[in-house]
Amino acid sequence: MNLLSVVASVSILVETVGGGGGAGPSVAGRDMATAPLPALLARVDELHHRRDDRAAFAEEQRLAEAAVARAPADYGALWRAARVYFWASDDPGLPHDQRSRLGKTGWDLAERAIAANPNDVAGYYWAAVCMGNYALGLGVVRALSQGLEGRFRDRLGRATALNDGYEAGGVETAWGRFFEKLPWPKRDRKAAEEHLRRALTINPQALRARVYLAGVYLDDGRAAEAKPLLDQVAAAPGDRYDPPEERRAKALAAGMSPEVTAKLK
Repeated sequence: MNLLSVVASVSILVETVGGGGGAGPSVAGRDMATAPLPALLARVDELHHRRDDRAAFAEEQRLAEAAVARAPADYGALWRAARVYFWASDDPGLPHDQRSRLGKTGWDLAERAIAANPNDVAGYYWAAVCMGNYALGLGVVRALSQGLEGRFRDRLGRATALNDGYEAGGVETAWGRFFEKLPWPKRDRKAAEEHLRRALTINPQALRARVYLAGVYLDDGRAAEAKPLLDQVAAAPGDRYDPPEERRAKALAAGMSPEVTAKLK
């Protein structure tokens, strides 16, 4: 699926991606679509810091598409567009088919980024995490039957080798999620815990790593160990390293808390 074929889907989805107001792209945003490519990509990065505001995300998505349309082999444009699709496909409220479709689009864009520059971490990382969302939407067992495990390991392994601290511990967080989500007998909760704790060593403030670690404990019958992690996420200021990501992690933690509370009764 190419980028333009899902524009309508993403335009609808931005209404559900996060809080915030606004009815559409600003006049400045419309001007930026024709700006020189470096300025356009800088504007995409600026908007990314406000991506859980639906208007900001709509503008980020539109400008990322404009950058790829203008420079279809540009590494910076491609990995940023993949990043847009990761955020869209990561929305916990999405139906499985939309998560899978958006994840696949992001994955395809990231593979093009890798082809443009095989020596940088961003292409590999966004390929892996978009692939992960594609697999979660498709169903992990079905995804494994398509050979995704080896491809995921390759892409995330290359990201690890290039920069395991990328995205504030995101590489190790992705490894942790991978080992937890594998079906039995491939699932490895010990490895998942090790990677998530490594993510917290890289970024002690990481909230998603805490949420995923709490999920590992909960699924392993260790609700008493999961609860303090969720409490830490709930109490965190939410503006330390990536506010939209932190707010999404807080929402994930809030969704998990009732199950932990029930298990502790």
